[in-house]
Amino acid sequence: MKGFWKTKTVRICTIVAMALLLTYVFLTFLHPAERFQVQQPRDVLTGDTLYCTILIDNKLNPGSPALKFATDLIRQFCQNNHCLVEVSVEKSSVRNWEDLTDRLTDVIIFNRVTDSVPDAFKDYLAMSDPIEKDYVCAMRYDDDAVIDNINFWIAHIRPSAEYRRLYARLHKKENSQTFALPMTRYSISPFDDMVKKHAADIGWDWRLVSALMYKESGFNMGIVSSMGAVGLMQVLQSVANSMGVENIYDPEQNIAAGCKILGKLYRKYQASGMDDENAILFTLASYNAGEGRIQQCRKVAQAEGKKPSDWKDVASVIPLMADGYDNNGVKVSPFRGGAQTMNYPDRVMGQYEIYRKTVEE
Repeated sequence: MKGFWKTKTVRICTIVAMALLLTYVFLTFLHPAERFQVQQPRDVLTGDTLYCTILIDNKLNPGSPALKFATDLIRQFCQNNHCLVEVSVEKSSVRNWEDLTDRLTDVIIFNRVTDSVPDAFKDYLAMSDPIEKDYVCAMRYDDDAVIDNINFWIAHIRPSAEYRRLYARLHKKENSQTFALPMTRYSISPFDDMVKKHAADIGWDWRLVSALMYKESGFNMGIVSSMGAVGLMQVLQSVANSMGVENIYDPEQNIAAGCKILGKLYRKYQASGMDDENAILFTLASYNAGEGRIQQCRKVAQAEGKKPSDWKDVASVIPLMADGYDNNGVKVSPFRGGAQTMNYPDRVMGQYEIYRKTVEE
């Protein structure tokens, strides 16, 4: 009997040991997401705000996956360090490097192949290991806390499965599917909940905002215009900044920025005494061509004896501006994109009519 119990005890101990070993292997290798929380070398950034600038040049698409990836990584870094972050995406210029050396910026992320640190600043800056192929972080040599923590973060995060998943998700081929007609009786696009939320903030029917979004991007977040307008609502970074919107590469923030622009324009036209229908039409035209250009159109309409607060009257004079206009004391520059702007409000309203008739409010 003693030999029997001894053998059984050995077996039980062996089973327990194997279970513990398998548990360790499972937690260590099969759950890399749990390890994404990297223990930083020095906890000195907690509660602070990291100011980060991502640089692009004329050769780089501001909507490229690499830039989105860099933005997500710096946010993950700050989340891991329990600090806030303010990210801006800007065209590369000497001023950006001056801001870094003058402590107005903490980190610059740039493409070391298409861009470089100006010679005047090289002696003051340290470079990190690549965070994504050719993208590196530039930091001040004397900013030990940032240098140590970013280098430590990159060294630990790049080999992780979570890094690879994030990279694959952002670099996959953009879905170019569009939604010319409603997906269901109750849905227009995958972004309906976001649109409803932000359309309500400006008092617009969410289906009207969806119609504008469809005309702007076909519900494709990956689209970037030749002018640098980004995403679902085709928002410029400079305009988003003025609206207090931080990340136009995020679908909800992109929608929020577009709705804020629409709301600002709509309120201004309403305050001028326009009826609601014309206020909406002028808002759509301004969203397409810019408020300043539409103001020029209104001046031309008045000079031509038309009603400057009636969209049909204003649209009718836009062809006169193709090569510029100089008459009756009104002088404006050529309006080459006038044909598109003339038709834009009607196109959006036509799409809205489809949604209004086929999708529940």
